[in-house]
Amino acid sequence: MSTTQPNSDQFDTHRKISLCLEESDSMTPAPEIKLDQHGLPLIPQPSQFQDDPLNWPTWLKWAVLVQVGYMAFLGPYNAALINPSLILLSDALDVSPKVAAYSTTTAIIMGGVSPFIYTPFSNIYGRRPVTLFAILLTIIGGVTSASSTTFSQLVGTRAICGFGFGGMMSVGTACVNDMFFLHQRGEATGVYSVFVTNGAHVASIIGGYLGSSLGWQWDYWIGTISTSVSLVFAIFLFPETLFSRDPGYLSTRTKTRTYYERLFDFRGNTLPNRSLHFSHFLESFYMLRYPSILFPFWYYTWAWTFVNVLPAITIANIYTRFYNLKPGPIGACLGVSLMIGSLLGEFSAGRASDYVMYRMARRNGDIRKPEYRLYLCCLSAVFMSAGLIVFGATVGKSHYFIPLIGLAIGVFGLQIASTTLYAYVSDCYKPQTPETGVLFNLSRGLSFVIGFFALPFAEKAGHFDLVGRRMEGKGRTACVSWMVIEYRVVCRGEGLLGFGEMVQVLLKWGRSRLKKSTGFDDIKKEQRVRLFSAICRFALQ
Repeated sequence: MSTTQPNSDQFDTHRKISLCLEESDSMTPAPEIKLDQHGLPLIPQPSQFQDDPLNWPTWLKWAVLVQVGYMAFLGPYNAALINPSLILLSDALDVSPKVAAYSTTTAIIMGGVSPFIYTPFSNIYGRRPVTLFAILLTIIGGVTSASSTTFSQLVGTRAICGFGFGGMMSVGTACVNDMFFLHQRGEATGVYSVFVTNGAHVASIIGGYLGSSLGWQWDYWIGTISTSVSLVFAIFLFPETLFSRDPGYLSTRTKTRTYYERLFDFRGNTLPNRSLHFSHFLESFYMLRYPSILFPFWYYTWAWTFVNVLPAITIANIYTRFYNLKPGPIGACLGVSLMIGSLLGEFSAGRASDYVMYRMARRNGDIRKPEYRLYLCCLSAVFMSAGLIVFGATVGKSHYFIPLIGLAIGVFGLQIASTTLYAYVSDCYKPQTPETGVLFNLSRGLSFVIGFFALPFAEKAGHFDLVGRRMEGKGRTACVSWMVIEYRVVCRGEGLLGFGEMVQVLLKWGRSRLKKSTGFDDIKKEQRVRLFSAICRFALQ
């Protein structure tokens, strides 16, 4: 329960800056500042209307959070269900297993590209209509995939399905930031990222057994059924979360929308005085100009590729070669180990991210800074590298259970990275959360590239001679090297942790604007010198 008190001089310039970080440039000071249970200002400040997602009851917020998490889960889930049954698929449609895998690749590519189309529509016309359309398209793609009789038909239908589940995944981070305050987003984002990370893991567990017992078509049917469940809940429990905070609009607004209107009045849920332009489809790429977006995007892309995707596409060959396991047990080994690591990572990172934010704010004049979340992110580089080292050093030399522990450790670190980075970029640029979410979807989509060269490289480098040490050593060493570089750029004092906030301020408003409205002159001279010295060091290196 939040409390209120009159706006007074005790809210100094820096607190006002942090409050304004999430509001538009036209926002005027609120007549009163609403506080959280710790006495810190709520960011963003909620409006007086009950249909404001920030004012929703907790049960409704979590109902929507679970739904968007489940929809994000369904993306990699629908894409990966067929993977353990690709041999059955290739035999049935008379193509090689390598060619059969292109059906999955097609879905992943479309799932990574389509959010760039969906996001501009969801930012203007609402999250709900875009989500319902995407769910329906995913269901259509699943039904037609299961009914395909030729491989060309299957590839086309997988493209439809991928285009659909890409839209389902595009609204998640936007909805989280529509509903939750800054100090709540660590836990909420962690819950969401658990769903995202574990979609492919669950698919690995059930896909092989289902395909072996009922046929490869049922890998697509079960995905369609699972998606249909999401549609039923979304119709009745997924009200519109898009809400205009423009002060001019709020000052003239007199009516609170009913729950029914938030569900079915699609025209009334659109943002007023906004129209769609071609430039809106490029805004996600524009966000890469900012180091606070570029470096997390880079870090997450490599982390997801090496820790989540590389084991998924190589473990079948590794465990067949060294341990003579069948597709069903291999899928179970991969899915269970990765799921355990992911869940443990979320239990460690979810509320811990919010707690670190709170403690650091208390130590720094009650000012919440997004960079405080990066203290927890430092651990991710350590665990991801350690997990891959354990896997590479023990596979083929020990019981098959030991390398799985390494995978679990690696995904433990990946989950910490996912939770903290999602929350960090959302805190930095809240109005652009949908665009940054699209970039994270793209980073997962880019990981499909490794499937084209991982196994051929392993064969040439000697992965299968003796005990496969060569490929494991080179590949894991390369990954660890990337982790060390990214740790320095993202986490160390020379990177975002030390200068992320100042870089955001410089790039977002410009020096002249800062002097006028945000107290740039209050920043100590030596801090500015450190900032530009660090930028020069990175440029020279």
